[in-house]
Amino acid sequence: MSGAPELTLWGASVQHFSLEDAIEAARAGGFTATSLFPYQVAAARAQGIDDAELRDRFERHGVRIAVVDPLATWLPDTRIPDGLPADDPAVVALAPDEMFDLAEALGAEAITVVALFNGLVDPDAGARAFRSLCERAAERGLTLALEFIPGTGIPDLARAYEIVRRADHPAGRMMFDSWHFFRSTPDFELLAQIPREYVYAVQLEDAPAVAAADVAHESLHARLIPGEGELDLRRFVATLLQGASPRWVGPELFSDRNAEVPARWLGRLLGERTRELLA
Repeated sequence: MSGAPELTLWGASVQHFSLEDAIEAARAGGFTATSLFPYQVAAARAQGIDDAELRDRFERHGVRIAVVDPLATWLPDTRIPDGLPADDPAVVALAPDEMFDLAEALGAEAITVVALFNGLVDPDAGARAFRSLCERAAERGLTLALEFIPGTGIPDLARAYEIVRRADHPAGRMMFDSWHFFRSTPDFELLAQIPREYVYAVQLEDAPAVAAADVAHESLHARLIPGEGELDLRRFVATLLQGASPRWVGPELFSDRNAEVPARWLGRLLGERTRELLA
């Protein structure tokens, strides 16, 4: 790597904890940045914690809310289904301008962009929509990280890259999630060819070599701590970060097991495993 990324404890890793415990986990692991889902912000508001106080609670402990995750309403054919589970990241599916406002209020620099509830996105149409979104985000000083997720409208690395490449906007970058990479089409040759300036954010987690029968459940409930599974994370990190200098790197551990362990222990372990991979 040409520069050190900021160690980021992605919000999914600590979503089962209170705000205080989530902050304690980040501090224990040496993380200086985190992300929040809109539903977590909505829950804080319901407890009487406004956005300014939420931001301050993190920042006074040396952890900043760097990313708001995710924006899922940017494509014209988006249809958010009713009855989403309470832990689904898109429970509070805000419109783009609402997400921009939220990011500014929380002091975040970036927003992840996904196609959770869309048909397969045509690269040309997706690029036009993404470029328009980037233009609006840039006016707010925000960067957008397009994320591919198996089973969604942008299911793999190849399609995400085509959209970002064709959009060709400085505010449009990419998110690389190891679980998504290995559970889609793990094309290491393409991964090595991605322009280094597109490598903006990285999320790390492990998994068994063979996917669970219910892949969606595995994604949201049963990811593994790096080093506890069978994915070739060292190759993923070495290939992706060769010559690149991402802004954010850290674990995104959607796992029900997280709620069963002390926050400080989990944060320390995730910090150790992240540093081992980066080394």
